[in-house]
Amino acid sequence: MSAVLGSAAGRRLIDTAREFLPRGQLLPEDAWRRRHRTLSILLRLHVVGLFIFALIRGYGLLHSFNEAAVVGVFAVLAWWGQSHRRFSSAMCSLGLVTSSAVLVHLSGGTIEAHFHFFVMVGIMTLYQDWLPFLVAIGYVVLHHAVLGTIAPDQVYNHEAAIAQPLRWAVIHGSFVLAASVASIVAWRLNEEQSLRDALTRLPNRKLFKDRLDHAVARSQRQPGFIAVLFIDLDDFKNVNDTMGHAAGDQLLTTVAERVRACLRPGDTAARLGGDEFAVLLEDLLTPGDANRVAHRVLEGLAVSIPLRGKDVLVKASIGIALGGLDVPSEELLRNADVAMYTAKREAKGSFAVFESSMHVAVVDRLELESELHRALDQGELVVHFQPLVQLDTGRLAGVEALVRWKHPTKGLLLPGEFIDVAEQTGAIVPIGAWVLEHSCVQAQRWRQQYPGQPLSVSVNLSPRQFQQSDVVDMVRRVLERTGLDPTALTLELTEGVVMFDSEETEAQLHALKALGVQLAIDDFGTGYSSMSYLRRLPFDILKIDKLFIDGIGGGPAESAFARAIMKLARTLELETVAEGIEGANQAHELRDLQCDLGQGFYFAKALAADDIEALLGSTSAAPLSQLPASVRSPASP
Repeated sequence: MSAVLGSAAGRRLIDTAREFLPRGQLLPEDAWRRRHRTLSILLRLHVVGLFIFALIRGYGLLHSFNEAAVVGVFAVLAWWGQSHRRFSSAMCSLGLVTSSAVLVHLSGGTIEAHFHFFVMVGIMTLYQDWLPFLVAIGYVVLHHAVLGTIAPDQVYNHEAAIAQPLRWAVIHGSFVLAASVASIVAWRLNEEQSLRDALTRLPNRKLFKDRLDHAVARSQRQPGFIAVLFIDLDDFKNVNDTMGHAAGDQLLTTVAERVRACLRPGDTAARLGGDEFAVLLEDLLTPGDANRVAHRVLEGLAVSIPLRGKDVLVKASIGIALGGLDVPSEELLRNADVAMYTAKREAKGSFAVFESSMHVAVVDRLELESELHRALDQGELVVHFQPLVQLDTGRLAGVEALVRWKHPTKGLLLPGEFIDVAEQTGAIVPIGAWVLEHSCVQAQRWRQQYPGQPLSVSVNLSPRQFQQSDVVDMVRRVLERTGLDPTALTLELTEGVVMFDSEETEAQLHALKALGVQLAIDDFGTGYSSMSYLRRLPFDILKIDKLFIDGIGGGPAESAFARAIMKLARTLELETVAEGIEGANQAHELRDLQCDLGQGFYFAKALAADDIEALLGSTSAAPLSQLPASVRSPASP
């Protein structure tokens, strides 16, 4: 039993020592080449310097040349073998410590000359590789022991060392090693800085990749499963943009602590960059163990995080990839990344396990991203308009602008098929600006053509657009160029835009309101739904999501939410718009509940601009719902 405990204690001691010591061989190739070039030049200078020093010491020309030539051989090998990194660094190391030995020999064993060994061994830590460093240390001991025994006067110049060369070889080696401690500590700190994330102190991508490479190699020699979890925070950019980067950094630090707390001591959590984290799980008994870890991480992140006096809920999407005999580390990490994107696309705040079919879906998505960037330039985007109806009269009151993509091969794509991609890639900013200007131009044309029907237009302002510093100037310029009365423009924002209710958000909204436009909360009830922002922020319109409208007409319980929302809106003096009205009973009950406006297939689907003009020409007196279906919803897409 004591032997087992002793063995365990010994392993812990070795592991602790390994943790303290530098890992080695992690210097990037370009940095290694720069350092090797510098050390190679130093080695060549020693060849010249030793030749001159030998001449000064009174040695003949041939002897001086031979002494320098010994070091010169290593200089040639270090230069010649640069394609083999460890070989060339070992040759450079041998050359520099050999120059120390030659210097000691030429100086007659003078004790001061031995300090050259101290310097050269310390310099070897610049390679941040154990091989050249240990070569240098080993050379010192062997040189002092072997040559000190065979020809002690060539190494030492005092009687005690000449009498006991082996003892003094160890003493000199110990002194050289002790003198190198500072260099080793600096080496360790350099690795720490280059291998650890400065904010969270988690391993960075480089160190994670190194550990993953070792884990994959181990898994091929012994039983057990390994898994990689790729973690991406959902909507993290909203925190940075609305609460500031300091709050974002605090959030990332807290997330790192929570992820680390969900793991076993031997597992590795890393920050890959931005809001992306990764976890390496080794020695799993079953593949399902990785799913259980993912569950723990999601539960750990589900607890709100206090930021700047507010409780912020954080969600993450996690992709899981399981290691196999033929799966290299690069592919394992890529598979986890692919699975994460699948989880984010299907349901944020969840996890997905990689399947080969997912890769095809990601390739399709990347292709869609590429095509979307050129869609605007090539005139493939169009705007359709869905009528907004006054529920008490049934007449047309306005339209909501909805973008469509006439894809050259996939046909007409609805927003749900590409808007998320546009939002994530930033393409939504130029697309949104184009939709706004196009809609305002069209609305102004209709208002001039049909002055008896003062039509308004509603345009969605995406979270990415709202976060742009020039959004207010952009809206102002569009209104000036198109001549549209600002009161005829409604900007619709989702609850996600204002979920943090920050000073920056409030200032941005008030600046937009100062332009004279109307502001609407879209899809109310499906997101944050805080009463505080409705009371403080300058909204004019509250749009009730179809999810609650579907319950209208189904009885008191089913319609309770819609009734409560409309009562709230009346209390706050907000105009209400019901989305997704599909039947006459819904329209009638919403009218009885004093809902102001409605939209949905019961009245009309989203129509092309020409079809809206036909509708305007037919609604001078008749309610929209009484017009023929061919007028309200023509066959054109």
